Amino acid sequence: MLAQAIAALFKYKVVASVIVLACWTPSDQVNFNKELGKHGLIVTFSCDPSILEHSSHPHLQGVLFMPSENRRLRKMKTEYFGYWYKWIIVGQELPEYVGYMRYDADVFLIRTPDNSTQTESDGNRIIKDVPIDDIYFHPGEGVSSHPWGSWTVAGLQILYEKERIQRRRNLRRYPLRIATPIGSYSKDTYNGTFHTYITDIKIPERDSAIRSSYNSCLLISEILNATDVLVPTMLWSTEINNSSMMLELRLGASELAGGVLRMTNERILKLDYVMCIWPFSVGFTYLAERESNNNMFLEPFTPKVWLCCLGLFVILALAQRATARTKHEKDGAYIAVLATTLQQDASAVPAGISGRWTFLVLSVFSILIHGYYTSAIVSGLMNAGRGGPNSLRALGDSKYAIASEEYDYMKYTMFDVETNWDDLEYLKKKKLTSTFYQDIKVGVQLMRAGSTAFHSEYNQLYPHLKSFTDDELCKLQSVDTIPEINSWVTTMKRGQWTPAFRIAGAWLHEVGLAKRLVNHLRIKPPPCRAALLAERVNFDDVTPIILIYVAAIVTSVIFMLIEITVANWRIGHN
Repeated sequence: MLAQAIAALFKYKVVASVIVLACWTPSDQVNFNKELGKHGLIVTFSCDPSILEHSSHPHLQGVLFMPSENRRLRKMKTEYFGYWYKWIIVGQELPEYVGYMRYDADVFLIRTPDNSTQTESDGNRIIKDVPIDDIYFHPGEGVSSHPWGSWTVAGLQILYEKERIQRRRNLRRYPLRIATPIGSYSKDTYNGTFHTYITDIKIPERDSAIRSSYNSCLLISEILNATDVLVPTMLWSTEINNSSMMLELRLGASELAGGVLRMTNERILKLDYVMCIWPFSVGFTYLAERESNNNMFLEPFTPKVWLCCLGLFVILALAQRATARTKHEKDGAYIAVLATTLQQDASAVPAGISGRWTFLVLSVFSILIHGYYTSAIVSGLMNAGRGGPNSLRALGDSKYAIASEEYDYMKYTMFDVETNWDDLEYLKKKKLTSTFYQDIKVGVQLMRAGSTAFHSEYNQLYPHLKSFTDDELCKLQSVDTIPEINSWVTTMKRGQWTPAFRIAGAWLHEVGLAKRLVNHLRIKPPPCRAALLAERVNFDDVTPIILIYVAAIVTSVIFMLIEITVANWRIGHN
């Protein structure tokens, strides 16, 4: 009966195999193995608890512990109960040395069936009932057992699973330390404490990545009925100083991170990720001029369309000449076709019906071509590309100087250390100066002058661009160093609170509180209203047209001189 209860409970926990910690005789081990084998469980027996140190997948493995007076079992280390196994302890009470456990420990106590019989009122039938208790550990209150269910001949009876879940979502005001980088906080620029500063969502342009994470931690703490404790740190994601958020988590001195972190291969080995919260993006921003386009008057049509227009022009010119009746119409036929095609006045309108019909076809053709052409020119000017660098290497070869906000994640992961990013190293080699780090207000003024690309988190930069004109806003270009990516609230690696944190974080997303927080803090880029208008044409755009125009003027002067010479020669000859 006891073996059936144990097997049913392990199958409910979904384990691949079971380690039985019991000092039994070989015959007892064989008999018990047969009983569990009937239920598809693989069993390993050991009288040495140190076997628990060598399992590769403890979260998929169950441990059955049979307390006894054996000296080896009584010396079992208390930290074994904090390992990531699915425990079942069999006995009347918990052993005294089960004093240290983790908050997320998965431990059940099956009380031995000595006192687990129940007699019906008729006194004839006895029903075996094996009670099962949930073992709960709280760092401030110790270990306690609570009824969870039982096993009867009808199978496993789960009675208090909801209470078990709620018990683990209530930390009973346990203090959760939140390591939070101070960012740009200063008493000189903000009249209030650091806690007031990072909970003030009315100034999202300052340290929005820290505010999003810290306020998420406050919501998690409130959901779990814990007490939040703010732990300010000087640094964010680097570990060169003892006052580092990353180091606080790694050493277990704090439970949650008040600053967001991206998920990287290096960090995933050091931290656990609780919930994604902030769309993080960083890069250089600068003012760029529109790219000059010397072929803008040819680009509206493809070469095939231009050839078709030329062919139609030739056909209509010949038709106009053929349908002309008078000498005056014939002399002006070609010029009339050219003038009509260019939407100019044509004085030589044919007098005949066939000529007028040809002229009508020519007019309709010229109207359609002119409409398509002008609309394509305007569309091209409204969607004109910006000239300027679009990569870090191109930025290094450009005319722009560079400057940046001063955050430790920028200094110690990008600019003050050697990286394996070739384009960034090329940029640093060509552009980095001693005045590279600047306050964001100074950086915006340098950027506005048009000679500097300023490096900052975009969300913090946008509010400072409100003073820019529409023309300047439309000239803004950016080169990413960290393209937009979801950053996370993090906690210590393999922490005992991690499952509770993740459940609370998932609930924040489910009910929309996480999105509401992001919407409060996220700032949209200022709109480029001038984009609704066509770009102004600059001199470089019309240089080919001006050259053609000058050449035509020179040609007309030459023709005039030739006509004068020919006329004088005829007069002299006569």
